[in-house]
Amino acid sequence: MRPYSEQVLRALENRYGPLPEGVPSVAYIFEPGIEGRCLYISPSVAEVLGYPRRQWLEERGLWDRLLHADDADRVVSNEAECARSGEKLVQEYRLRAADGRDVWIRDEMTVVVDRQTGEAPLFYGVFLDVSDRKRMESELERLAIYDALTGLPNRALFADRLGHVLARRGRETATAVYFLDLDRFKRINDSLGHAAGDEVLREVAQRLSAVVRPEDTVARFGGDEFTVLCESVGGVLEAVAIADRLQRPLRNPLIAGGAELRLSASIGVALVEAGEEGDAQHLIEDSDAAMYRAKERGGARTELFDSAMRENAVRALQIEQELQQALEQGELRLYFQPGVDLDTGQIVGAEALVRWQHPRRGLIVPDRFLKVAEETGLIVPLGAWVISQSCSQLAEWQSRPETSQLHLSLNLSARELTHPDVVATVLDCVHASGIDPHFLTIEVTESTAMADGDSGFRALRDLSAEGLRVAIDDFGTGYSSLEQLRRMPVDIVKVDRSFVSGMSEDSTDHALVAAVVGMARALKLAVVAEGIETPIQAEALRELGCHTGQGFLFAKPLSAEAMNELLASETPALGV
Repeated sequence: MRPYSEQVLRALENRYGPLPEGVPSVAYIFEPGIEGRCLYISPSVAEVLGYPRRQWLEERGLWDRLLHADDADRVVSNEAECARSGEKLVQEYRLRAADGRDVWIRDEMTVVVDRQTGEAPLFYGVFLDVSDRKRMESELERLAIYDALTGLPNRALFADRLGHVLARRGRETATAVYFLDLDRFKRINDSLGHAAGDEVLREVAQRLSAVVRPEDTVARFGGDEFTVLCESVGGVLEAVAIADRLQRPLRNPLIAGGAELRLSASIGVALVEAGEEGDAQHLIEDSDAAMYRAKERGGARTELFDSAMRENAVRALQIEQELQQALEQGELRLYFQPGVDLDTGQIVGAEALVRWQHPRRGLIVPDRFLKVAEETGLIVPLGAWVISQSCSQLAEWQSRPETSQLHLSLNLSARELTHPDVVATVLDCVHASGIDPHFLTIEVTESTAMADGDSGFRALRDLSAEGLRVAIDDFGTGYSSLEQLRRMPVDIVKVDRSFVSGMSEDSTDHALVAAVVGMARALKLAVVAEGIETPIQAEALRELGCHTGQGFLFAKPLSAEAMNELLASETPALGV
């Protein structure tokens, strides 16, 4: 068949309307059917698909032969419906180009009505290459379910695969989910930088993927957390053996940021036993809870989920919800532990401690809710409340001559210390209350002060620069060094109660306290002893040169009213 001449094309235009030329899209007129002729196609088709215009006009059925096999049935069916209904058809499909590529096209097709007969025997349309857009869409879809850094499935895809596995799993075998959290990964980021941290995460992803079976799934859940799905395991023993197999390659040294590193992970395992029903979300949550148990027990170990963990998780959720309500409804109370001059027994200050006046369970001590507050982030608004109330109380004391020289200390947790607004929160309360900042002390535990990197150091330096004092709480229980203490803006060290309690019976504890007091003197730091319960302990501390302490020997933590009554008494001398 010869191509249509210009005269014939003009005749087609007269019958079917103008035919576009010189545009990046491809215009065409086709007869319906698999072997339908191409009556017209614009020259740009050679640019889009690589086949010359003449070939389209001479070869019957070329279009259909180039259709991708996965799209052919859909496209032919859509075209038949278009011919029947006469409605415009817009569809996307793939055509094979002359160089073998699959080209995605967007085709807008209309049934052409013969102006002379009124019949609709032809398809008239325009298509354009949308391959770039399709590639971008495909990449966006991939990024939505795969982790960009490691190339592993992300948490959404992992949860989806787990759901499918649980839906189709046989009843003869168990299914296991592993939740891995790298131990002390934050130190790598803080010391070597985030680029080194990314190197570590990519290497961990490769090592984990190398030791699982082809049918298993390794995913990056977020941060330094990874999850592994093993669809079929023989039971608890095999599940634990797999956890050991996941742990082993992490111990091999790797190089990141120019440093040689050895890693370990805290691994939690949740198992759906043979014959049991499983829920994807519960399995992930259970493995996460088991991982936290492993972390609490020192890390570099594996913990199996059990019912007690679920009960703890449910209890923690209840505490979180009720604590949020407590913040909103004013159920928190500030208590004060007096600090005493060990030589005179006079009150020289106090430590602010939070209590929760629960409407049903009465007064709740911090050990019951602060951990949940820290994990959920509620510690930030809770801590802001403590800071505000502490500054108000200190302002009241400073307004009276007899209590104007009292010092007040308050504790900041790790999450509070590294929060970007912590300095502004403290200073806003200090300025709003009008207190002398020298009488307010910020206490952080030794482990918090030493483990939270530059952000924690900066916060303490900024607060110290504004006149506040800084104390290291629970001193002697962490891993600080003399050099680290010298770097920090520390004014006070507090000897941990565990050493104080053993002073009268254990010569080692006595020697440790002596060493702490001696080091503090060398660094020109004040020393406060915690947990003093007996006159013997108080006397031993005085002899070592520690002149300030707190503990049940002097007073238990007191409500604000009780503390003010004690301060107002004529002789508020305690215990000595």
